[in-house]
Amino acid sequence: MRLPAGGGPLRWWVEIVRGLYRSAVLTGLTWLMPVVCLGVALGGSHVVRTWSEGLSAPLAVRALVALGQTLMVLLWITVAVWIVHPLTSPPLAKAARRCAESWLGMGLEVTYRAVPQVSRMSTGYWWDGHEYHRSEREARRRAKVHARFHDPQLHWDGLWTVVAGVTVLPIAAMPLLGLAGGVYMTVTPGLLGYGVALIVASLAGAPFAWRIFWPVAHRFLGPIPRSWLGRRVKELEAIQADLTQTQAVELERIERDLHDGTQARLLAMGMSVGAAEQLVDTDPAAAKALLAEARTASATALAELRSLVRGINPPVLAERGLVDAVRALALDAPIEVTVHSTVPARPERPVESAVYFAVAELMANVAKHAEASQVTVEFGFAQQTLTATVTDNGIGGAVASAGSGLRGIERRMAAFNGRLEIDSPTGGPTHLTVAVPCALS
Repeated sequence: MRLPAGGGPLRWWVEIVRGLYRSAVLTGLTWLMPVVCLGVALGGSHVVRTWSEGLSAPLAVRALVALGQTLMVLLWITVAVWIVHPLTSPPLAKAARRCAESWLGMGLEVTYRAVPQVSRMSTGYWWDGHEYHRSEREARRRAKVHARFHDPQLHWDGLWTVVAGVTVLPIAAMPLLGLAGGVYMTVTPGLLGYGVALIVASLAGAPFAWRIFWPVAHRFLGPIPRSWLGRRVKELEAIQADLTQTQAVELERIERDLHDGTQARLLAMGMSVGAAEQLVDTDPAAAKALLAEARTASATALAELRSLVRGINPPVLAERGLVDAVRALALDAPIEVTVHSTVPARPERPVESAVYFAVAELMANVAKHAEASQVTVEFGFAQQTLTATVTDNGIGGAVASAGSGLRGIERRMAAFNGRLEIDSPTGGPTHLTVAVPCALS
C-alpha cells in the first residue's frame, strides 16, 4: 500500500488506518499465549487457594504454602505452554513472518524438522528413527509427535509467541484499547472531553505503536542461531567452490592465451633467428629480413604479454587506485561513460580488485546487451560499505539468471560479504549496484 504523493492530512489518515489495521493483526497473532498463561495462572491459584483456606497453621507454614502455590502455578503455566505451543506456534509464527516480509521487507527463512520415514525391520517391528513399535500406525504417530515436540525451530517459535505476548501485544494493542475506551467514555455522561482526548491520542499513536514489531521480529522470528550458522557455513562452502572454479577457469584462460598467442610467436621468432644464423654468411640481405621479422614478432609478443598481465592486475589499478582505473577503462569503452566518486580514500587491495573487475564486467554487459548510449558509474562510501553503481539508459530487463554474468558477480561479491543489487525494469533505465563492506586506507 503506497502513501499518496504530497503528504498532508490524507497521508496522515492513511498512516492512521494502516497503523490500526496492523495493530489489530498483531493483537490477533499475539493474544493466545498470554491468555492461556493468565487463565492457567488464575485457575491454578484459585484451586490452591481454595484448598488452603481451611488450613490453620503458624505464619511460617503459611509462607511455605504461599511459596508452594507460586511454584505450582508456574509449573502449570510451563506445562500449558509446552502442550499448547507445538499446536499454535507454527501457524502464528508463519503468519507473523508473512507480515514482517510484507510490512518491513524482512526475509525470514526457517527450516522445520521433517517427519522421518518409518521402516519395517526384519523382526516385524517398525522403526521411527528413535524407537521400535509394534504397528506402522503407532510408529507414524510417534514419528510425528517426536518431530513436533523436539524441533528446535518449533521451540524457537514458541519463544516468539511468549516474547511477543509480553512485548508486542501490550504496545500494539494500546491504540485499539484507547480507541474503544474513548468511544465508551464519549457516551458516558460527564466524560465526553476525556473520551475525545483519548480517541485523539489513540489515533495519533496508531502509526507508531505497531513498529515495536520490528525489533522483536528481527530477533525471534528468524531461524535459531545454530540453524543460521549452519546455513552460513553452507553459503561459505558454496562460495569457496565457486571461487575455486573461477580460479581454474582463469588459469585455463591464461594458459590458452599463452599457448595460442605468445608461445606461438616466440616459437616463430626462434625459427626466424635460426634461419638467419644459417643465411648470415651466404645471403646477408635475407638474414636481415628474417631478423627484422623476429624483432617485429618479439614486439608483438611483448604487447600480448602486457595485455595479459593487465587483465590479471592492471598497473593503473595498483598505481592510481579503483576510481582512476575505471576512468582509464572508460576511455576505451565503445559508448560514453561518466565516472563520479565521493570515496575519500582507497579501499583494501582485494576489495579494490574485486570491485574493479565487477564494474568492468558490468560495463561490458551494458555495451553488449543494453543498447545504451550513455553509462554513469558512481562510487560512494557510507557506513563502512563501498558501493559502485552502474547506470545506463538502455532497454532494461537485466536479471541474474542461472549461469549469467550477473550471477557470477553476485557469488564473487558474496566472498567479501558483499551483494549485487539489480534495478532494471523493462524499458530501462538500469541501476546495478555492487556493495562491499570494507575499510579505507
